[in-house]
Amino acid sequence: MLRVQDVNKSYQNQDVLRGINFEILCNEFICLIGESGSGKSTTAEIIMGIQSPTSGLVEKEPCCTIQYIYQNPERSFNPFWTMEKSLMEPLVLKKEKPESIKKKIKELMAKADLPTELLAKKPSQCSGGQKQRLAIIRALLMNPKLLIADEITSALDPQTEKLIINLLKKFQVEFHMSVLYITHRIQSVGNVADRMMVLETGTIVESGPPSQVLNHSTHPYTKKLVEACYYFENKKLRRLNRSEEHKTNTRRESSSPQSICL
Repeated sequence: MLRVQDVNKSYQNQDVLRGINFEILCNEFICLIGESGSGKSTTAEIIMGIQSPTSGLVEKEPCCTIQYIYQNPERSFNPFWTMEKSLMEPLVLKKEKPESIKKKIKELMAKADLPTELLAKKPSQCSGGQKQRLAIIRALLMNPKLLIADEITSALDPQTEKLIINLLKKFQVEFHMSVLYITHRIQSVGNVADRMMVLETGTIVESGPPSQVLNHSTHPYTKKLVEACYYFENKKLRRLNRSEEHKTNTRRESSSPQSICL
């Protein structure tokens, strides 16, 4: 469906991407993983045509329509419009009937477990998780064959992150599209990805199914990335457990009989 061939990108004689080669097949969920500054977003922008490569090329089939979801969902919505107006805008520009557009929106909102009351609200009145799900819906309304999600859960808590990733996978399967999911959290996508690509300072150093990349990685950078992610996840889990234990002890103390001195 789409092929990236020997893509290189430089800014002011500084290499940002070096020899990037990969394919995205139909109905595939691919994860591009790397730290900040590794070149993930630059790769996505070259695929979208927002940037041009210094050398190399991106080939795609004529039917490969692409939609991009930003890290910050605020960029998908006009702050002065209701969510309904922002969601309708792309299809209104395509001259679709308002009744048909509203029906599509409500159907997708039901699938995303979002109340229709959100449609009357402005972006500032919605939570981060709600806005990100609405941004996904806005992209899906354009019937893409490839959906690029660029660090869309980086500002969300782990529970909401899991919800968003599972929703993306659900839509990917239901609408027979491909997803390029960009993230630095390598452990968050193991259950949904068909393939993982690890990007280190502009070079893909490892690629393969999640079981291979997570459990049998061959590159030192991948191993370091996996170890670091699991370390911070375990640290976060221990902190949450201590917090819950403290709450339990506090409740016990407050419910225990108190002696009164007269």
